[in-house]
Amino acid sequence: MKANSIAPCGVICDLCLAFQRPKNTCVGCTADGNKPYHCTVCSIKACPEKQGNPASLCIECAKFPCRRIRNLNTRYTTKYGESPIDNLHSIQANGLAEFLRRAVEQWKCRHCGRLLCVHRETCLHCGARNSNFPETRR
Repeated sequence: MKANSIAPCGVICDLCLAFQRPKNTCVGCTADGNKPYHCTVCSIKACPEKQGNPASLCIECAKFPCRRIRNLNTRYTTKYGESPIDNLHSIQANGLAEFLRRAVEQWKCRHCGRLLCVHRETCLHCGARNSNFPETRR
């Protein structure tokens, strides 16, 4: 994972199915290039509070967490086991480098060592169960 792998909302792009797929791969939220339509028209990235800096992290905003971020957080926490708000708080508290180190450990497949996909309950590479996925948590 790299620093530009964190979307302004706190989602980790490296964990996305579009980022990990072998064909028509997404370049990530803040990079120029191929990405899914919903990412190109993202209302969070285009938020007027960003004042022309779409890559700035939402935690830097006085309105954080706004309704958009809270709704995204609810969806991601419930469906995928990732909390963008917690990610942003962790970045703020521990710094980006430490957050990335911890995220790699948390999201690394215990079987093959590759990054898990936040959108799938099994590893895309070896089929092992994704312990972060809500349905597989015990």
